[in-house]
Amino acid sequence: MIDRNTAADSLLGGETHRMKHALEDLMHRRPVWEALSDLYLDTDTSLSRTWRVGILASSPYSIDELTEILASEVYPVCSSNLVSVAGEWAGFDPQWLESSILRHIQSSSYRWRRFSLGWLTLYLSWEWRQTKLGILEHRSQKHESHAA
Repeated sequence: MIDRNTAADSLLGGETHRMKHALEDLMHRRPVWEALSDLYLDTDTSLSRTWRVGILASSPYSIDELTEILASEVYPVCSSNLVSVAGEWAGFDPQWLESSILRHIQSSSYRWRRFSLGWLTLYLSWEWRQTKLGILEHRSQKHESHAA
């Protein structure tokens, strides 16, 4: 008999566990940061959804963990691009992105991340909702192909 909670956890990206701190998990975080930062480009981000979904679905992070990374690590660094007069549209420099996020998570303001406006904007974001659905679909297909 299949435990539904275990099956759901597997589909969503792994068993329930405490997510590693970014500094302890840079190898997995870097591609996730890059894919999530794409949501803050001054362009039609739906055009890169397939790429973004592939990267995020292949990560070891659950949907909840990806949402946490987006709201607490990426949003504080990249969100101002959307209100910039000449915002970045081609993609954030990966070295700049990493150093900016690491600087942010080591700052004293990081402890207040639960009160970030990023949480509100994520729940209102059509593109993030579509990305999450894409991740779930991608993982479901991968899970079904391994079960066959």
